[in-house]
Amino acid sequence: MATRAVWVNPLLWVVAFLVVNALWSGVAQQEAPNEVNTESQFETFREVDIAPFLNSDESMPARLTVSFGSSTVDEANVSYTLRFNNETVVASWGGLLSEAPPQWSGFLEPGTYVMETQIEEGVTVEQHIWIQPFAPFQIYGHGLLSILLIAISFLEQGLRRLAQRAGKDKSSEPETSPFKGIQQGMPDVMMPEGEDVIWREPLR
Repeated sequence: MATRAVWVNPLLWVVAFLVVNALWSGVAQQEAPNEVNTESQFETFREVDIAPFLNSDESMPARLTVSFGSSTVDEANVSYTLRFNNETVVASWGGLLSEAPPQWSGFLEPGTYVMETQIEEGVTVEQHIWIQPFAPFQIYGHGLLSILLIAISFLEQGLRRLAQRAGKDKSSEPETSPFKGIQQGMPDVMMPEGEDVIWREPLR
């Protein structure tokens, strides 16, 4: 059986390290949508709760998308204001229906937010808050996964050495045969040990 090159095993662990960390990086950047207002469900004052992830008070990366539209009017005044705990203004914009509101992005800490939206008759609005709940734990996740992979690699090497050592010990033991040769009569006949054998001359 051909033995595997020495450099193959370390290379496989490096590839596993890169793949696992790349997957975790992708997971940490995933966004969870929080619906604020839609065309079919609209309230001038909409309350949005940003729940803490794993009981952490860390602020999470977030972005706010807002779009106004209408199929009945060509122009109207529109505006929105997002407040934290109904006090601190987080994002605000006001303008005309024909203008595209800028997209806000930043960090939101867990808590209660209130979105105040002012639109005229015949205008609809779509508002969503996108949160990255895993982002505050991205560095910790990379560290934990790296430590686990290193620990597993050392464990795998240790088990491999134990298996090789056990195989060598087993191969070095002398093999014993349960049969012994008969010294008299027919020398090539092998009989089980412990059994008395009486050789008799054939009758003539």
